[in-house]
Amino acid sequence: MDTGNKKETEKMQSPDSDLSEQIKEATKDSHVRAENTKLMLSYQRGQITLPQYKLLLFSLYEIYKALEEALDGNAAHPAVAPVYFPLELARLEHLEKDLEHFYGEHWRDRVIVPAATHRYTQRLRQIGREKPEYLVAHAYTRYLGDLSGGQVLGRITQKSLGLENGKGLSFFSFPAVSSPNRFKQLYRSRMNSIELTKEEKQGVLEEAVRAFELNIEVFDDLLKMLTLAETETETGVRQRQKAQSHNRAAGEASNGIAEKVENSGSDLSELIKTATKDSHVRAENTQLMLSYQRGEITLPQYKLLLFSLYEIYKALEEALDGNAAHPAVAPVYFPLELARLEHLEKDLEHFYGEHWRDRVIVPAATHRYTQRLRQIGKEKPEYLVAHAYTRYLGDLSGGQVLGRITQKSLGLENGKGLSFFSFPAVSSPNRFKQLYRSRMNSIELTKEEKQGVLEEAVRAFEFNIEVFDELRKILSFTENQGNALQKQMTASFKTQGGRPMAKSTVPALLASSRFLRLILGVCVALLTVGIGIYTF
Repeated sequence: MDTGNKKETEKMQSPDSDLSEQIKEATKDSHVRAENTKLMLSYQRGQITLPQYKLLLFSLYEIYKALEEALDGNAAHPAVAPVYFPLELARLEHLEKDLEHFYGEHWRDRVIVPAATHRYTQRLRQIGREKPEYLVAHAYTRYLGDLSGGQVLGRITQKSLGLENGKGLSFFSFPAVSSPNRFKQLYRSRMNSIELTKEEKQGVLEEAVRAFELNIEVFDDLLKMLTLAETETETGVRQRQKAQSHNRAAGEASNGIAEKVENSGSDLSELIKTATKDSHVRAENTQLMLSYQRGEITLPQYKLLLFSLYEIYKALEEALDGNAAHPAVAPVYFPLELARLEHLEKDLEHFYGEHWRDRVIVPAATHRYTQRLRQIGKEKPEYLVAHAYTRYLGDLSGGQVLGRITQKSLGLENGKGLSFFSFPAVSSPNRFKQLYRSRMNSIELTKEEKQGVLEEAVRAFEFNIEVFDELRKILSFTENQGNALQKQMTASFKTQGGRPMAKSTVPALLASSRFLRLILGVCVALLTVGIGIYTF
């Protein structure tokens, strides 16, 4: 975009050109690329499924939440006030309505924030604090896009998904705008009246280009996630097949577990150990697992790992708390001794401050794991035994090793930031594990329930192994993305304060990229979970 930037500068220097026209010209190429992403082309062909649409709503919710909070906080700013139309344009309440329609009143518990979406929201919050005039670029590209192409997408969505009476389509509705075309004219007129210095105007134009680039990244990220989502049904079938065939993990196949269950001479803890033997071996020998044990971890990675663990334990412990009186759960319900959630909250507050919840990132694989935990908490509480056993006894075994590795690798002193690895109410991990197994072995289960618990234990391991497989794909994608990002930053943001950006700046920016740190953090999160599970 070297020549493109020069053309943009020439446009900006022309006093006869309105800001809206300058933005249109500056973003011309990015606009075309955004419209021709695979996701948008598929969408326009009506190739959208309900799971895809619901995931898109989550992403839009996060983006508009950040944008509208920034606009509200700068409503009186001279560059924002002329284009501040909350009654006519605000999307947040409409998105909340759609999400509640699809997910119910507790939809916030299920929000997914893809990495590219998180980067977008962070940028919006940053300029809301530092450069409020840049919000003009984002508001213009988003809201006027919603009033134009968004209306077409609304009709496509309704037709493709068979949504009746506008239910689930509130996002596309602008009840306070009687004529979109007239309103767009008014909006452009107001925007063109904003008084900006030459430097501010140049910044707004560059921010408009950045807005499109961020959207393209969001589309690409969503496409990757949607591709994974589309295979989820197939994955579920594979999981069931593995669970059935893993009934042979005792020796030969599903008959192995069935025979063990028939012969109930073996304790449940031994049955789980035998059933998960193959998965255990496969997981322990991944390259990621071995690299973690070598102490290859950084502070940003560890902090992101805590986010992943927080989501998993939040789902598990909410399910356990809600089923504390269930006959299969009660014998192994040790919240005082084992609960990790408060410890994780303490660690996150140590690293991020009291508002750490505003920065939570939920990787897709972690989300799938938590959804399974919530599902069985509602439908099959006895299956929680499998997850609690593999997680907590893993924490008491391999987790202790990880704690020492983490402390040494990161130089964390006095246990600060390491609360997750601490079990102050457990004086002897080995004796407690013996007690736990004894309690678990005393649980009375029918033959079918016991077999279900064993299959769920296999599933718990398979969840983590599938996550490792996903990570390999993501990491491969990230390497390509990193190269593209380097080229993009060199081209799109070559000027800084009117001077060429130093070449050394690009690697530094790449190193601090939230996207790359997220991927690295997710790697570590999964490795840590794996070691904890696989060494008990």
